[in-house]
Amino acid sequence: MRTASLLYAGSVIPLLAASLALPVHTAQAASQGPAPLLYGELAPEGAFTTAPPEGTWWSSTGSGPDHTGGTLKASVATGTNNRWDAQLGRDGIALRAGALYTLSFEARSSVASTVRATVQQASGSFEAPFAQDVTLDPVSRRYQWTFRSTIDTAAGASAQITFQLGGQNAPTDFTFDNVSLTTSTAREGFFVDPGSNARTWVDAHPTDDRTDKIRTRIADRTTVKWFGGWNTDVQTDVDSYVSAATAAGQVPTLVAYNIPGRDCGGASGGGAADAEAYKKWMAGFVAGIAGRPAIVILEPDAVAQADVEENCLTPERREARFDMLWYASQHLDAQGPYVKTYLDAGNATWTLGLRREDDPADNGIGLSDMADMLGRSGIHLADGVAVNVANYHSTDISNDYARRLAARVKERLGVDTTWVVDTSRNGNGAYKIPGDETSGQVGFCNPSLRKLGSASRVGEDGAAYYLWIKNPGDSDGRHADDTRCPAEGPQYKAGDFSPEFAARLIDGS
Repeated sequence: MRTASLLYAGSVIPLLAASLALPVHTAQAASQGPAPLLYGELAPEGAFTTAPPEGTWWSSTGSGPDHTGGTLKASVATGTNNRWDAQLGRDGIALRAGALYTLSFEARSSVASTVRATVQQASGSFEAPFAQDVTLDPVSRRYQWTFRSTIDTAAGASAQITFQLGGQNAPTDFTFDNVSLTTSTAREGFFVDPGSNARTWVDAHPTDDRTDKIRTRIADRTTVKWFGGWNTDVQTDVDSYVSAATAAGQVPTLVAYNIPGRDCGGASGGGAADAEAYKKWMAGFVAGIAGRPAIVILEPDAVAQADVEENCLTPERREARFDMLWYASQHLDAQGPYVKTYLDAGNATWTLGLRREDDPADNGIGLSDMADMLGRSGIHLADGVAVNVANYHSTDISNDYARRLAARVKERLGVDTTWVVDTSRNGNGAYKIPGDETSGQVGFCNPSLRKLGSASRVGEDGAAYYLWIKNPGDSDGRHADDTRCPAEGPQYKAGDFSPEFAARLIDGS
């Protein structure tokens, strides 16, 4: 192939974990609402642009909830003593213990009033992982908090959102809009692969001098799993992995790597037998995700190696490759908004922007070529591109390449796109053979003096994420007759775990 923890991107808001045993009135709620949601937006009707489904929002204010005009409204008279004596609420909320949630809404009141917003059990002790008093006035404002759930509805409890409006000193009209409760977003963290090559090696070598640092620096941070022809039942394997991630309340990252003619037959060669076999494999891969939150890196190298200059595909196989990538992009897009797909777009040397335009003698792939090939691969169906996969370019260089590529995609295709950067091994940037400035950067063969990069997290400077895509310590493979490869280094075949290489990446040695 040529090619920890996660912080919430935005204002840091204190986590609230109040527990209140409050009585709640649900007499006007339907006895059976829609199936509860566990992932993504838990209150999808919260914009109130249409009437909410029966059995979702209810009122105990003396009249039913009024959702005309695109907002949720209620009027409360005086004479109630407690906040919970008059409420608006939404039943059917599913929560996972330990998972992070974000509640947000817009609200106003006809006169200055204090209300209480909660996410709580709908019965029993009414335990409330979140409860917050809010002072409203006639100006509509947006409110947002992030909290960690202390209850698990899978254990039998049900949960609800409530706006507790009682105890007012004067008759008051309340208006709520854009009510949102979200989970299974990046702020919950990336799922760490419990069966990574690094973890397997650590478990098998408890007394090795390198074990502790490989465990803490690599195995505990390996957040991407690769799927290919080695998965004899890819649907079952993907389902098992995604299920483990969602049970942990975290986001899994998967690499689909099974395109026919993979890596132009190089060290990472292989792939499905033909287009029909690939589409069948991809259908199983997609079915295993089943619409649950996931990040997918789609086919490293496949787009760049379809360029005519690569000369490893016949014209017919080139067209077939675009068709297969389109098929994959289309079916992943059909999984819904919680599946984020990033088509691989090479790296800053391989596809260095404007090289072909600036220097006709240079056979590198230019930005326009890459943009056009991405268009034929279904970029408008994807969420963005992946750059620097299994390579060593610095994050700054990779962001610069991706930013210029995104601009060219917009210019030529009219598609807005973002990107993810593989930061697994770019802590020291790219490698050149010492004393040979004509060598170019060497992005494979396990080069020396490379170092771990930033662990998976939300990106910056236009990048959606910085991800460990190539798992550190997994070998790139070597060609003994390739003079660009360092003389030292492990002889492991591509994909095998090398503790020597892993230790060098940790130490930068």
